[in-house]
Amino acid sequence: MKLHIAYDHPIAINAFEWTPATYRQPPHVHASLEIGLCLTGKGYFFFGNKQYAANPGDLFLVNNEERHIAQSAPDDPSRYLFINFDPALLLAEEPSLLLPFSYRSTHFCNHIMSGSPLANQLTPWVLAIAEELQEQSPGYLVMAKSALIQLCGHLLRHYNGLLTDDERHHMVHSVRQAHSLAALVEHRYHEPVNLGELADELGLSVSRVSRAFLETTGYRFSEYVSLLRVQAAKRELAGTDKAVSDIAFECGFQSLPTFYRVFKENVGMSPIRYRHSGGMTE
Repeated sequence: MKLHIAYDHPIAINAFEWTPATYRQPPHVHASLEIGLCLTGKGYFFFGNKQYAANPGDLFLVNNEERHIAQSAPDDPSRYLFINFDPALLLAEEPSLLLPFSYRSTHFCNHIMSGSPLANQLTPWVLAIAEELQEQSPGYLVMAKSALIQLCGHLLRHYNGLLTDDERHHMVHSVRQAHSLAALVEHRYHEPVNLGELADELGLSVSRVSRAFLETTGYRFSEYVSLLRVQAAKRELAGTDKAVSDIAFECGFQSLPTFYRVFKENVGMSPIRYRHSGGMTE
Protein backbone atom coordinates (compact mmCIF):
# COMPACT_ATOMS: atom_id res chain seq x y z
CA MET A 1 0.00 0.00 0.00
CA LYS A 2 1.40 3.41 -1.01
CA LEU A 3 0.45 6.30 1.27
CA HIS A 4 0.06 9.87 0.06
CA ILE A 5 1.72 12.30 2.45
CA ALA A 6 0.32 15.81 2.88
CA TYR A 7 2.49 18.30 4.75
CA ASP A 8 1.02 20.47 7.48
CA HIS A 9 3.43 23.40 7.06
CA PRO A 10 4.76 25.57 4.22
CA ILE A 11 7.92 23.46 4.43
CA ALA A 12 7.68 19.77 3.47
CA ILE A 13 8.42 18.34 6.93
CA ASN A 14 5.99 16.66 9.31
CA ALA A 15 6.45 15.59 12.92
CA PHE A 16 3.86 13.38 14.60
CA GLU A 17 3.49 10.81 17.35
CA TRP A 18 1.99 7.39 16.70
CA THR A 19 1.23 4.23 18.68
CA PRO A 20 1.26 1.10 16.49
CA ALA A 21 -1.38 -1.58 16.83
CA THR A 22 -0.57 -4.65 18.91
CA TYR A 23 -1.12 -6.85 15.85
CA ARG A 24 0.80 -6.73 12.58
CA GLN A 25 -0.91 -4.43 10.09
CA PRO A 26 -0.26 -4.42 6.33
CA PRO A 27 3.03 -2.70 5.45
CA HIS A 28 3.08 0.53 3.49
CA VAL A 29 5.46 2.70 1.48
CA HIS A 30 5.52 6.45 0.71
CA ALA A 31 7.53 8.87 -1.39
CA SER A 32 8.69 10.77 1.68
CA LEU A 33 11.69 9.82 3.80
CA GLU A 34 11.20 9.07 7.48
CA ILE A 35 13.01 8.74 10.79
CA GLY A 36 11.20 7.18 13.73
CA LEU A 37 12.22 7.55 17.38
CA CYS A 38 10.74 5.09 19.87
CA LEU A 39 9.74 7.23 22.86
CA THR A 40 8.22 4.64 25.18
CA GLY A 41 7.14 1.01 25.24
CA LYS A 42 8.31 -1.96 23.22
CA GLY A 43 7.48 -3.78 20.03
CA TYR A 44 8.85 -4.58 16.60
CA PHE A 45 9.58 -2.74 13.39
CA PHE A 46 9.31 -4.65 10.10
CA PHE A 47 11.06 -3.73 6.84
CA GLY A 48 10.22 -6.26 4.15
CA ASN A 49 11.52 -9.55 5.52
CA LYS A 50 13.63 -7.85 8.19
CA GLN A 51 12.46 -7.58 11.79
CA TYR A 52 13.92 -5.42 14.57
CA ALA A 53 13.02 -5.28 18.25
CA ALA A 54 12.07 -1.75 19.29
CA ASN A 55 12.87 -0.22 22.68
CA PRO A 56 12.83 3.36 24.05
CA GLY A 57 15.51 5.50 22.43
CA ASP A 58 15.84 3.33 19.31
CA LEU A 59 15.68 5.05 15.93
CA PHE A 60 14.59 3.61 12.59
CA LEU A 61 15.51 4.89 9.14
CA VAL A 62 12.95 4.56 6.32
CA ASN A 63 13.61 5.26 2.64
CA ASN A 64 11.05 5.78 -0.12
CA GLU A 65 11.08 2.26 -1.53
CA GLU A 66 11.01 -0.07 1.46
CA ARG A 67 7.69 -1.47 2.69
CA HIS A 68 7.52 -1.12 6.47
CA ILE A 69 5.25 -1.22 9.52
CA ALA A 70 5.68 -1.11 13.30
CA GLN A 71 3.90 -3.25 15.88
CA SER A 72 3.46 -2.68 19.62
CA ALA A 73 4.02 -5.24 22.36
CA PRO A 74 0.59 -6.08 23.90
CA ASP A 75 1.82 -5.62 27.48
CA ASP A 76 3.80 -2.42 26.84
CA PRO A 77 2.62 -0.57 23.68
CA SER A 78 5.25 1.50 21.95
CA ARG A 79 4.91 5.18 21.08
CA TYR A 80 6.95 6.81 18.32
CA LEU A 81 7.89 10.28 17.21
CA PHE A 82 8.22 10.34 13.42
CA ILE A 83 9.92 12.95 11.28
CA ASN A 84 8.61 12.69 7.74
CA PHE A 85 10.03 14.85 4.93
CA ASP A 86 10.18 15.29 1.19
CA PRO A 87 13.51 14.19 -0.36
CA ALA A 88 13.30 17.20 -2.69
CA LEU A 89 14.29 19.33 0.33
CA LEU A 90 17.69 17.68 0.50
CA LEU A 91 18.05 17.43 -3.27
CA ALA A 92 17.80 21.21 -3.52
CA GLU A 93 20.01 21.88 -0.48
CA GLU A 94 22.84 19.35 -0.72
CA PRO A 95 22.25 16.18 -2.80
CA SER A 96 24.85 14.10 -0.93
CA LEU A 97 22.58 14.23 2.15
CA LEU A 98 20.32 11.75 0.33
CA LEU A 99 23.02 9.06 0.30
CA PRO A 100 22.00 7.46 3.64
CA PHE A 101 18.48 6.99 2.22
CA SER A 102 19.63 5.50 -1.10
CA TYR A 103 20.23 2.05 0.37
CA ARG A 104 18.92 -1.19 -1.05
CA SER A 105 16.88 -3.05 1.53
CA THR A 106 18.76 -6.34 1.84
CA HIS A 107 22.10 -4.65 2.50
CA PHE A 108 21.01 -2.16 5.14
CA CYS A 109 20.29 -2.14 8.86
CA ASN A 110 17.42 0.28 9.49
CA HIS A 111 17.85 0.08 13.28
CA ILE A 112 19.96 2.61 15.22
CA MET A 113 20.17 1.32 18.76
CA SER A 114 19.45 3.49 21.79
CA GLY A 115 22.60 4.72 23.54
CA SER A 116 24.82 4.26 20.49
CA PRO A 117 26.98 7.22 19.46
CA LEU A 118 24.84 7.76 16.36
CA ALA A 119 21.58 7.65 18.33
CA ASN A 120 23.00 10.18 20.77
CA GLN A 121 23.86 12.49 17.88
CA LEU A 122 20.52 12.17 16.08
CA THR A 123 17.98 12.22 18.92
CA PRO A 124 18.40 15.91 19.89
CA TRP A 125 17.83 16.93 16.26
CA VAL A 126 14.73 14.75 15.94
CA LEU A 127 13.31 16.38 19.08
CA ALA A 128 14.32 19.86 17.88
CA ILE A 129 12.44 19.44 14.58
CA ALA A 130 9.30 18.31 16.39
CA GLU A 131 9.52 21.19 18.87
CA GLU A 132 9.97 23.82 16.15
CA LEU A 133 6.99 22.55 14.16
CA GLN A 134 4.81 22.35 17.25
CA GLU A 135 5.70 25.70 18.81
CA GLN A 136 5.87 27.65 15.51
CA SER A 137 7.91 30.45 17.06
CA PRO A 138 9.28 33.17 14.74
CA GLY A 139 11.68 31.60 12.27
CA TYR A 140 10.47 28.06 12.99
CA LEU A 141 10.50 26.96 9.35
CA VAL A 142 14.18 27.74 8.81
CA MET A 143 15.02 26.30 12.25
CA ALA A 144 13.21 23.04 11.44
CA LYS A 145 14.94 22.80 8.08
CA SER A 146 18.30 23.56 9.66
CA ALA A 147 17.77 20.83 12.26
CA LEU A 148 16.84 18.36 9.52
CA ILE A 149 20.02 19.19 7.60
CA GLN A 150 22.10 18.72 10.75
CA LEU A 151 20.44 15.37 11.37
CA CYS A 152 21.03 14.17 7.82
CA GLY A 153 24.60 15.44 7.90
CA HIS A 154 25.34 13.18 10.88
CA LEU A 155 23.70 10.28 9.03
CA LEU A 156 25.84 10.95 5.97
CA ARG A 157 29.09 10.98 7.96
CA HIS A 158 28.16 7.71 9.67
CA TYR A 159 26.97 5.67 6.69
CA ASN A 160 29.54 7.00 4.25
CA GLY A 161 32.22 5.14 6.18
CA LEU A 162 30.29 1.85 5.94
CA LEU A 163 30.03 1.81 2.13
CA THR A 164 32.42 0.01 -0.18
CA ASP A 165 34.07 2.12 -2.86
CA ASP A 166 31.82 0.56 -5.52
CA GLU A 167 28.66 1.20 -3.51
CA ARG A 168 29.68 4.79 -2.81
CA HIS A 169 30.52 5.39 -6.47
CA HIS A 170 27.17 4.00 -7.66
CA MET A 171 25.14 5.96 -5.12
CA VAL A 172 26.99 9.24 -5.67
CA HIS A 173 26.64 8.81 -9.43
CA SER A 174 22.88 8.25 -9.13
CA VAL A 175 22.41 11.23 -6.82
CA ARG A 176 24.36 13.51 -9.18
CA GLN A 177 22.29 12.40 -12.15
CA ALA A 178 19.07 12.96 -10.20
CA HIS A 179 20.27 16.40 -9.11
CA SER A 180 21.16 17.38 -12.69
CA LEU A 181 17.70 16.36 -13.90
CA ALA A 182 15.99 18.15 -11.00
CA ALA A 183 17.92 21.35 -11.74
CA LEU A 184 16.71 21.34 -15.34
CA VAL A 185 13.12 20.66 -14.32
CA GLU A 186 13.16 23.44 -11.71
CA HIS A 187 14.01 25.95 -14.45
CA ARG A 188 11.48 24.65 -16.97
CA TYR A 189 8.50 23.21 -15.11
CA HIS A 190 6.33 26.14 -16.24
CA GLU A 191 6.87 25.00 -19.85
CA PRO A 192 6.03 21.67 -21.51
CA VAL A 193 8.86 19.35 -20.42
CA ASN A 194 9.84 16.03 -21.95
CA LEU A 195 12.03 13.50 -20.17
CA GLY A 196 13.59 12.31 -23.42
CA GLU A 197 14.72 15.80 -24.37
CA LEU A 198 16.15 16.51 -20.92
CA ALA A 199 17.95 13.15 -20.88
CA ASP A 200 19.52 13.96 -24.26
CA GLU A 201 20.63 17.32 -22.94
CA LEU A 202 22.33 15.57 -20.00
CA GLY A 203 23.88 12.94 -22.27
CA LEU A 204 22.07 10.12 -20.47
CA SER A 205 19.63 7.43 -21.47
CA VAL A 206 16.00 7.91 -20.48
CA SER A 207 15.94 4.62 -18.58
CA ARG A 208 19.12 5.39 -16.63
CA VAL A 209 18.22 8.90 -15.55
CA SER A 210 14.63 7.89 -14.80
CA ARG A 211 15.79 5.02 -12.58
CA ALA A 212 18.38 7.19 -10.80
CA PHE A 213 15.77 9.87 -10.17
CA LEU A 214 13.26 7.41 -8.73
CA GLU A 215 15.90 5.70 -6.55
CA THR A 216 17.14 9.02 -5.17
CA THR A 217 13.93 10.99 -4.69
CA GLY A 218 11.11 8.42 -4.67
CA TYR A 219 9.40 10.40 -7.42
CA ARG A 220 8.77 9.46 -11.01
CA PHE A 221 9.66 12.25 -13.42
CA SER A 222 6.05 13.21 -14.09
CA GLU A 223 5.25 13.25 -10.36
CA TYR A 224 8.13 15.62 -9.67
CA VAL A 225 7.09 18.00 -12.45
CA SER A 226 3.56 18.06 -11.01
CA LEU A 227 4.95 18.67 -7.52
CA LEU A 228 6.91 21.73 -8.63
CA ARG A 229 3.93 23.09 -10.52
CA VAL A 230 1.64 22.64 -7.54
CA GLN A 231 4.15 24.30 -5.21
CA ALA A 232 4.36 27.29 -7.55
CA ALA A 233 0.58 27.46 -7.77
CA LYS A 234 0.29 27.43 -3.98
CA ARG A 235 2.62 30.43 -3.74
CA GLU A 236 0.62 32.33 -6.34
CA LEU A 237 -2.75 31.45 -4.81
CA ALA A 238 -1.66 32.54 -1.34
CA GLY A 239 0.32 35.61 -2.37
CA THR A 240 -1.51 37.16 -5.34
CA ASP A 241 -5.02 37.91 -6.54
CA LYS A 242 -4.43 36.45 -10.02
CA ALA A 243 -7.23 34.42 -11.55
CA VAL A 244 -6.99 30.70 -10.84
CA SER A 245 -6.96 29.92 -14.56
CA ASP A 246 -4.04 32.31 -15.15
CA ILE A 247 -2.08 30.71 -12.33
CA ALA A 248 -2.73 27.23 -13.69
CA PHE A 249 -1.34 28.01 -17.13
CA GLU A 250 1.55 30.13 -15.84
CA CYS A 251 2.66 27.21 -13.66
CA GLY A 252 2.79 24.82 -16.61
CA PHE A 253 -0.54 23.02 -16.53
CA GLN A 254 -2.04 22.45 -19.96
CA SER A 255 -5.70 22.39 -18.89
CA LEU A 256 -7.82 23.53 -15.97
CA PRO A 257 -9.32 20.07 -15.25
CA THR A 258 -5.79 18.66 -14.97
CA PHE A 259 -4.76 21.50 -12.68
CA TYR A 260 -7.73 21.03 -10.35
CA ARG A 261 -7.24 17.25 -10.22
CA VAL A 262 -3.48 17.32 -9.60
CA PHE A 263 -3.73 20.18 -7.10
CA LYS A 264 -6.35 18.38 -5.01
CA GLU A 265 -4.38 15.11 -5.13
CA ASN A 266 -1.30 16.86 -3.76
CA VAL A 267 -2.82 19.42 -1.37
CA GLY A 268 -6.03 17.73 -0.26
CA MET A 269 -8.30 20.61 -1.27
CA SER A 270 -9.25 22.58 -4.35
CA PRO A 271 -7.23 25.65 -5.45
CA ILE A 272 -10.11 27.96 -4.59
CA ARG A 273 -10.50 26.48 -1.12
CA TYR A 274 -6.74 26.72 -0.59
CA ARG A 275 -6.83 30.43 -1.50
CA HIS A 276 -9.76 31.05 0.85
CA SER A 277 -7.89 29.27 3.66
CA GLY A 278 -5.08 31.79 3.36
CA GLY A 279 -2.64 29.14 2.23
CA MET A 280 -3.20 26.84 5.20
CA THR A 281 -3.91 23.13 4.72
CA GLU A 282 -6.04 21.20 7.17
